[in-house]
Amino acid sequence: MNNITLNNVEQVLGAHEPELSQNLTGLFAKLLERNQDPTFVQNYTGAIKLRFTKEFQTRKGRNPISFSAFGRACYAAGIVKTFLAIVTSHLYTQSQSQPKERYIGQYNALEALGEFMKTGNLAERRTLLEEMKKNHAINICLSHLNHPLCIFRHLAINILRVLASESVLGENSSVTEVADIIAAVCRFALEGPDFFIEGMRSPNTTWQSQIIMGATDVPSKRAAEHVPRFYATAQESALWTAHGLLCTTPPPSRKHCLDILKKKPEILDLLFDCAIITRPPWYPETPADSIACEVIALLFQWPPHIVPGVSTPQDNAFRAQEWKAMTQAVAILTSRDDWCEKIIEVWMKIEEEDWREVRGWFDRVEVDYHASEPLDEDTFVQVFKYRGTSRIAMLRLVGTLSHAAESCGVTNAEIESLLRMAYLASRKVKSVNELDHSKPEDRYMCTERMEEIFRSPVYTVSLNMQVDAPLQIPDESIMGPTALARLLVVLAQRKAFDTIQGLKKAPNGLSSSTCLNHVQQITNPDVIRRFLKIALQRVKAGMDKGRERARKADNDYARAAFMSAAELSAALVAFDSHTQSQYSKEVLGARKELALALGNAAEMAIREKRWQQALSFGSGAVNVAENIPAGEHLDTSIIAKNKRRVEQARNAISAK
Repeated sequence: MNNITLNNVEQVLGAHEPELSQNLTGLFAKLLERNQDPTFVQNYTGAIKLRFTKEFQTRKGRNPISFSAFGRACYAAGIVKTFLAIVTSHLYTQSQSQPKERYIGQYNALEALGEFMKTGNLAERRTLLEEMKKNHAINICLSHLNHPLCIFRHLAINILRVLASESVLGENSSVTEVADIIAAVCRFALEGPDFFIEGMRSPNTTWQSQIIMGATDVPSKRAAEHVPRFYATAQESALWTAHGLLCTTPPPSRKHCLDILKKKPEILDLLFDCAIITRPPWYPETPADSIACEVIALLFQWPPHIVPGVSTPQDNAFRAQEWKAMTQAVAILTSRDDWCEKIIEVWMKIEEEDWREVRGWFDRVEVDYHASEPLDEDTFVQVFKYRGTSRIAMLRLVGTLSHAAESCGVTNAEIESLLRMAYLASRKVKSVNELDHSKPEDRYMCTERMEEIFRSPVYTVSLNMQVDAPLQIPDESIMGPTALARLLVVLAQRKAFDTIQGLKKAPNGLSSSTCLNHVQQITNPDVIRRFLKIALQRVKAGMDKGRERARKADNDYARAAFMSAAELSAALVAFDSHTQSQYSKEVLGARKELALALGNAAEMAIREKRWQQALSFGSGAVNVAENIPAGEHLDTSIIAKNKRRVEQARNAISAK
């Protein structure tokens, strides 16, 4: 079509091939003409964006998803280069003035590329990402975090989130790029909404409310009241960006995570600051703090074939490479100022939050902040799931730290400071059957404590892909006792119990969140005995959970349950070893459960053809069985079965 004008947008974009490709080639050249009419750019970029949005919405959930004929034609005609040129160019300024239409055209162009990404299959998303990176999309987004208009700051974050979560930015970025992006998005998340509020109050920029609120002529006061909520959605997206960069499949190597921390160790301080962001009344449903906790957990994640505390014949390779990198990463954490206080602060923030106050904010968010719709009970319950996520992510970090406590110079006072949170996380919580339905707080606590993390990259969900979830953390009933048992192991290794019981005043460096009384109570032999019995019961409950999932053929989920039961068992066995069997009566059966848990985890891995995991878990099970006391009554058929599993895994690996 020779005549591409403001009046024939639908004809130009709705044409069939080969005319469509010719139209797009002509249109993209025209969009970049010097002194082009900003309304022309605004309308065409807006129409293309709308087509991608509609495509994504109408085809969501269908399998397989892939670019439409329109999308393929846009890509071939050079949409990426053209639209990113629109975003960064000043071609449309005939004078110093920068008309609103020009900004909206640029906004549409950048947003269109994000919408386009979500319409593709994985291969198409990779190709589109490469093209966007080649045309400097990352730098454009990072520089737009300082844009004079708040809508562009918000959009830049959303595009980074799409590239990191809906595509594979984390897989094909350098360590420097990942570190720079994580630091930048965390800083954005910590800025708060003041700049956005100012943008709504200023007569020159209040027009942005039409994009933010989807309506024209919004009074400045109303827009300023609503915009903190708009900011908070970007705050959430900022942390999902950091999450997406690390939650990849396969998971990043431990050296990759170490190199990120070496490049920018302040990332840890920024993430902990994000993890204690106060829940805002304008966006009380925020998951921002809990996502930050998951990102911290991802930086210190164990490789998927390792159960912490379990030694296997394959350990040499792990210890030489991955474990070395993990201990160096932990050393960076423990070298940061107040690192121990920061972990406790995340925990205390959740402990001190008043759910009734949060409920009040939920009830008022429509009136006070003009939320587009009321927040329902399901959304309120979700808050407790996020709280649960934060708790277990911190407990996971404590458990991991304990394995590197010696090499990283973690002091006794620091270990003792962490005891109370792990002890509180080991308390009994009412099960669903025991709830008093007249007490909503019981139900909320149950939701919070039963939350577990089984997180896959976001794009695998939208593309219906089955992958081994890179981030897996069990619920508090297992993770709490695991963290506490591991802290007790460290103190037992250091022969610290008698010293603690003899102290007359709190040791130097003990956190103000606890006291000597607490520490002495938790390390009292009678309390330890009671805890060990409870912990062994939790192992058995975890095993039952795994068997139930296995019966439903939910193999990966079952394997996660068996692995977490194995980790807790291994902690109990280690404690027994370091206390010269002083508590052997209480931990009797832990070695048998460890062998069973590892064997079952190996079986689940075999069913999903995850051979490296099967070999590691199976070998661990055989190892444990060799040193098991007769009093544990491990059936010889179990030992034979685990040897067969190891053989099967070995054969499968060598056949590759």
